[in-house]
Amino acid sequence: MRAMPGQDEDELRGAVALAADEPEEARARVLRTGGRQPAASLPDYFSAAARAFARAGHAEQAAFYLGRSGEAEEANARLLDLAPDTARAQRVLVELVPLGAVTASALHGHLKRLARHDDAAAAHAWAREAVCAFFDAGVVPYPNVVADLLPVARAAGVGEADETDFVAERLLRGGLLPRAPLPLWEALDAALRRLAETPELLDLLIGAGPDGELYADPGPRAEHHRRWLLLLGLVGAGRRLPRDWFAAAGPQPASELMRLAADAGDRLFPAPGRWFDPAADPVVGRPAPDPLAFTRTKVQAPHWTGEDDALPRFLAQFDEGAPNARERLDACVRELGRYDNVDYPSLMRALWARGTVRRALSEDVARWREEGAAGDLLGLEVALPRLAPLAEAAAGTPAAEALAGLEITDPVGALWRALRAGLPEELRFPAVEGSPVTVVLHDDLLTLGVAGKRVEVLGPAGPVHRADLPHGTGTYPWYDGAGCYVSRLNGNRAETYRAPDPGRLEVPADGQWRWPRSPAAVALTFPGATAPTQVILDRGLLRLVDGAGRTTLRIRYSPAQRGDAVMPPPGFWPHLPAADPEGSAALRGLTRDGAVRLVDAALVHRRELDAELGRVLPGITDARLLEGVAELVLRAAACLLDVLRLRDALRLAPPEGLPERIRPVGGLRAGRLGYRRPAVRYLAEVLVEAAETGPAYDTPHPLGRIDLPTGARGVYFAFGTLGGEALLAALPWRAAYQRAKAADLLGAWGGTPWGDGSGRWRRLWFGAQATQDPEGQIWRTPNGAMVVLSWQARPHKESYAVEYSPDGVFRDFTFPGWHHRNPPKPQGWGGADRIARYLRLLDERGPAPYDVAAVRRLAEGTGLPVSAAASAAYGYPFTVGREKELARLPADVAALYADPETGEHARDTWSWQRDEALRQPLMPANPEDLWVTGLDVDAAVAWWDAGGRELGL
Repeated sequence: MRAMPGQDEDELRGAVALAADEPEEARARVLRTGGRQPAASLPDYFSAAARAFARAGHAEQAAFYLGRSGEAEEANARLLDLAPDTARAQRVLVELVPLGAVTASALHGHLKRLARHDDAAAAHAWAREAVCAFFDAGVVPYPNVVADLLPVARAAGVGEADETDFVAERLLRGGLLPRAPLPLWEALDAALRRLAETPELLDLLIGAGPDGELYADPGPRAEHHRRWLLLLGLVGAGRRLPRDWFAAAGPQPASELMRLAADAGDRLFPAPGRWFDPAADPVVGRPAPDPLAFTRTKVQAPHWTGEDDALPRFLAQFDEGAPNARERLDACVRELGRYDNVDYPSLMRALWARGTVRRALSEDVARWREEGAAGDLLGLEVALPRLAPLAEAAAGTPAAEALAGLEITDPVGALWRALRAGLPEELRFPAVEGSPVTVVLHDDLLTLGVAGKRVEVLGPAGPVHRADLPHGTGTYPWYDGAGCYVSRLNGNRAETYRAPDPGRLEVPADGQWRWPRSPAAVALTFPGATAPTQVILDRGLLRLVDGAGRTTLRIRYSPAQRGDAVMPPPGFWPHLPAADPEGSAALRGLTRDGAVRLVDAALVHRRELDAELGRVLPGITDARLLEGVAELVLRAAACLLDVLRLRDALRLAPPEGLPERIRPVGGLRAGRLGYRRPAVRYLAEVLVEAAETGPAYDTPHPLGRIDLPTGARGVYFAFGTLGGEALLAALPWRAAYQRAKAADLLGAWGGTPWGDGSGRWRRLWFGAQATQDPEGQIWRTPNGAMVVLSWQARPHKESYAVEYSPDGVFRDFTFPGWHHRNPPKPQGWGGADRIARYLRLLDERGPAPYDVAAVRRLAEGTGLPVSAAASAAYGYPFTVGREKELARLPADVAALYADPETGEHARDTWSWQRDEALRQPLMPANPEDLWVTGLDVDAAVAWWDAGGRELGL
């Protein structure tokens, strides 16, 4: 520092002497004296003034002169290109901090200048020294001091973590953290977490609760306190906190307290009795795994055709215990039979031959068998999607032994028992505004925690309490008649907190174990019933058991639900009023025949079921109960289709008393195509009825529109193909699995009007001139009636339809706005008795003999190339995916497809439509003739000459 002239030094002393009584005059003297100083000396002069005033106890004026010193130094650098004397500024600042003469803005400016200093290392040391001077004086300089330190540290190559750790540790060890403002806590959050890994510093952090006098406003004060508790929870401080700490702390912010208490563990929450099972607890027990989750989640099943190494790779992965291997095996079982060109029985043999897979499948089959025999619909829904395809693929393989003696619940009987025993929808469940809703029962008080914000408490007679009580996910508020509590399962530990104020919790000080008292089972007599039903909640699954001990219904139960209809735990069910007493009485009086009628309607579609519900159960008026009954009936109908599929695969007789629309005729088995039966029968009913509606005119006219049955999509593809399917299935080189699928098709159609061979039905294939959506339209035609089954807008604007003629006579007619894309397809070969005889012959005699000479006679009689005649008689095995079938052809059959001139495959002669049409008359009307005389070539040639040639196929 440059020496000050004696006169100026005297002036400065005089000014200091005046500071106490005449501060304005003192400042004026200092500034006048400063005006006489050279510009280069001003920073030194004002620094000397700051020192003098600070030592005399005039900190405020000293701070003013220290600021003028910095301003002069910056002006000299800017105007005179004089380098600032940073070392002098550093010495003065550190000297004046203990005297209280350095303001936050002065430190801020100093740190900003240090960030630009040429010697970064020295600047960083000075910055720390300056800040620590404040800490040593017991002062936290300002909230954002860390943000000013970091640029200086970065310039010196010091990382942010190191710098913040340094500051945080100084505050902790110096006892200054309680006085640190909230922004400084936030800036040092990560550093404090790191330091807390050291027990000594963790203890200091525990004792560093924010000073309550720091903020006058209660909002920032509460947030400051919450931030400290949150930090303690994040660093696991609870494990070092004694029970007395929580007792003394009193009510605290809920989530922060619960985090701390979780780490404190068993010291805070006494252990319950040995009877307590957290997995089965009816209060906050975890929801049961969804047994039907497989229907909504996609697991990639191993995909193989037998032509690649997919199966060996999967088997190797399964042996190694690859992740998801068990789930993929399950998906594989469910997809057995999905593709027409995969030999699933061979795949099943390969899987069963592998020990690891066989053991896994045996375990799974045992579980599925148990579910299939459980007596309720849920068990069937779990078991049937596995057991049905497995039984089809396992037929004739060693795996079939695992399915021997299978017991299968009758879904119609299960539905009937469930409806008569009682449904949850018969009771009026509480409803509240808002979701989600937690549900806790304590004695006879039901607490609903609504949307994480409030609680509503119901007693047997109605509402008893309402309060604001914020609660987080996984916590369950409840009321004991005197106060509110919040409970949760933390791992397997039951924790309960008292809730004295909204948003604040405390650990009960008495050390007593508290938990809601809620029975897991109760006997309930449903409205109109004469005997009680047991309602049992176990491991997240609610089970209803009738008086005979049979499970009638299983429902997944969760203590967190939607608010529109809140299902209480079983203990509160006896207090719930009846939703629809007359509807309940109707269910108690439901006969099995009534249940059969409902399922029969549900096999069609929901609208048909709704109409039948009004006829069978007219007493039900409550919408929720009606929806519950409808949902159960639809489930039973879906299960019935799979039960029949499974029984067909196992060659078991169908259950007694089946609904009319699904009932087999002549012992025919529909297998995997059973869902087609009710669809076709319903459509036939509609057309027969429509054909009797008013007179027939020369042009068709619309009668109305129906919802197409559930199983109607794509049903028209198989129309008029039954004779051809029978013919192909009997070929010696046809694979057994293909033969089985053909048998399902014949069995499904054989017992329906469209497959009866009466000639009263035909399929039409139209193209449209304009875009429209005619699906489900019913037309009165000159011949009878017609239903439109499909609509495809692209690329052809086309629809398929089926027409019915009571007398079997079909005359051409003009369909306004439409044209024939292809000639009508007649019903052709069929009839339940004929198909049953054919299938019996196929079982007893095996494949029919073939005669290539018959194919050549067909070619000669029709004028078609031999390859085209062969394609009609034996199929066309040259499309993608049929390579194995092609390889199985006998040499004399394969030769039929060759061009006589080149010897190569004659591709240009194939027409799938001509094949389908010509194949029908080739199948003998008497099935026995196929094994005796072979193809009915004469009938095929006669058909060809009578008009088949003119069809242009």
